[in-house]
Amino acid sequence: MNTYIKKIRHQIGHEKFIHPAARIIVENDQNEILIIERKDNGKMGLPAGGLEEGETISECIKREVLEETGIEIISMEVIGISSNPKRESVTYPNGDQIQYFTIEFYSNEWKGQINPIDKEEVREAKFVAPALLDALPENEKSALESWAFFRETGKVRMD
Repeated sequence: MNTYIKKIRHQIGHEKFIHPAARIIVENDQNEILIIERKDNGKMGLPAGGLEEGETISECIKREVLEETGIEIISMEVIGISSNPKRESVTYPNGDQIQYFTIEFYSNEWKGQINPIDKEEVREAKFVAPALLDALPENEKSALESWAFFRETGKVRMD
C-alpha cells in the first residue's frame, strides 16, 4: 500500500474515500496485453495504481508499471476516464473501501524485460492474448471499453 493511502487509512479506517488512480493497457508487437497476477487475491489485473503526493498522473502510471512489471513506458496516450461509482468502487480483502477516479492509458512503446520489482504485490507479470482478458475485474474492463472506443473514434471515453 502506498504511503498516501496509509496516511488516509490511519485517519478513516476502512471507510470509503475517492482516490485518483491510473491504469494502462500495454501492448507488445504480437498484439498481446501486459497483465499482472496480484498476490493479495490471485486475480489477473492491468498495471494500475493510486496517485501519490507530489506526482502527476503520468508519473504515477509510469511508476506503477515499473514497480509491477519491471518495464519502462516510453510514451503513452490517454484513452479514457473511468469514474462510475458502481464500477470503480472496490472493497479489498482487508475491508478497506475505495472509489477510484481512474485515468486510463494505452502504450505500445516500452523498454526492458518483465521482472516485477514489487514482489509483495505482484506474483507474476506477462503478456497474454486479448481473449484472456475476460477474466479481468469489472472495474478494469473499463479500460478495454475505452481502448475499443479510442481506436474507433480517436476520442477519449468518459464513463
